[in-house]
Amino acid sequence: MKRLLIFSFLIVYSFLLFAFQDESGFNCSTVIIGREASATGSVIVAHNEDDGGNQIVNFYKIPGKDNRKGEVIKFKEGGVEPLGSHSWTCLWFEMPGQDFADTYVNEHGVLITSNACTSRELYGEIKDGGIGYELRRLIALRALSARTGIELAAYLVEKWGYNGSGRTYIIADKNEAWLFAVVRGKNWVARRVPDNHVAFIPNYYTITDVDTTDSDNCLASKDLIKYAIRRGWYNPETDGKFNFAKVYSSERNLTSMSNIGRMWMAVNLLSGMSYKKDDAFPFSFQPRKKIELEDIFNLLSNHYEGTDLDDSKNYTKGSPHENKTQNICASHQQLSFVAELRQNLPFDIGIRIWFAPRRGCVNAYMPIFFGVTEFPSNMAMDNPEIAYELHFKRDQSIYDRTRPMAWWNFVAVAECTDQDFIKRYPERKRTKEDLQKTFAKMAARVEKEYLPIYKKQPQKAAALINDFTKEVIEKTIDENNKFLKQYNCLK
Repeated sequence: MKRLLIFSFLIVYSFLLFAFQDESGFNCSTVIIGREASATGSVIVAHNEDDGGNQIVNFYKIPGKDNRKGEVIKFKEGGVEPLGSHSWTCLWFEMPGQDFADTYVNEHGVLITSNACTSRELYGEIKDGGIGYELRRLIALRALSARTGIELAAYLVEKWGYNGSGRTYIIADKNEAWLFAVVRGKNWVARRVPDNHVAFIPNYYTITDVDTTDSDNCLASKDLIKYAIRRGWYNPETDGKFNFAKVYSSERNLTSMSNIGRMWMAVNLLSGMSYKKDDAFPFSFQPRKKIELEDIFNLLSNHYEGTDLDDSKNYTKGSPHENKTQNICASHQQLSFVAELRQNLPFDIGIRIWFAPRRGCVNAYMPIFFGVTEFPSNMAMDNPEIAYELHFKRDQSIYDRTRPMAWWNFVAVAECTDQDFIKRYPERKRTKEDLQKTFAKMAARVEKEYLPIYKKQPQKAAALINDFTKEVIEKTIDENNKFLKQYNCLK
């Protein structure tokens, strides 16, 4: 009997561990700016990817290709899904070994990234291990638009069942942005961010109202509300209007100050309003002014400066990355990016992404264009085909800092700054801002040179973008090395 109880406990423990495999507490922050809310008239998605432990980020360009009849993608958990007749060209930001950390952008400007949002669901209907890691890749390879990306995500989740606890995917293109909130199993809901609004997502569900009669702006699984009633999570007679976040979230996530604090900070900074921490925050809101790139860089670098959540007291008591309440710019941030999905430009330069490896508060945001065909060799450890094959098979040797990876240069800058944050951060901030201004001017020149030649001289146009990418990265690393050498942090 005793052995049976122990065995049963281990089974339950293992199940719960699997169910919450993607909810380690090392989470993300995302801001979505509708095209009428941005100063450039572009849809913008900005994201801090936060993951603990040893990490590394690789940067790849996946070529588009025609697929053979019967060609499939094999899921980590065992399922098999047919590929379409053609797979689109994609940019891929990869974190080896991670189930839910990668970001994709395809040639149609469809971007997919995500935030963990723990649900209350422990079971859910799952087929053959369900879908998780492969969801965003399939969207990137197939989707023509954000809307078709949402429809594909819904189809895949309802077919296989989602195998994480819960998550909000951001699926956007040059015209619009959507939030796709999924719960373990086959329930989901999607809301469109209004064109003149901004939305911020910490690590809880932010979708509240569900009005599927407005199918232009809201979609959901058919069983979403009935399932909640059957499980005893929602009673229409006593609970009032259905609130997805309240009904499906884990209570711990909704009441976590790390989520509330980030939401409170972002909404107040961008809206110009004065919300209190215990207020009900909106799904989306009109910003106090058109959002500039600089506003986004500053938000992604926020450490609660000037608030009661800043344990560092404006850095006088150490690094703000030691705050008890998770910052928007967190200690475990691994990548920060701002993706401009610009209209009325060829997609190779219309999709412009500013990315900062490790922490964006101290590392410069470097612009790259979708048209880059190759990254410098020190920005990735393999080609994209091998990387995908080995994504879950890497060993600890990839974290050896003697390997010739630029990643470790950016890690060193973050570590060196934290050693004496109050003294070194102002210097790093000036350096990165100067670099970003330089890069903006360089990017404008590249775009001007690119437009007359991209149709008649495509190889020359591609070389122009590749050379620009290489120059931006080299210039950043040169400045990083000056800083590291100055403080004896260069190894």
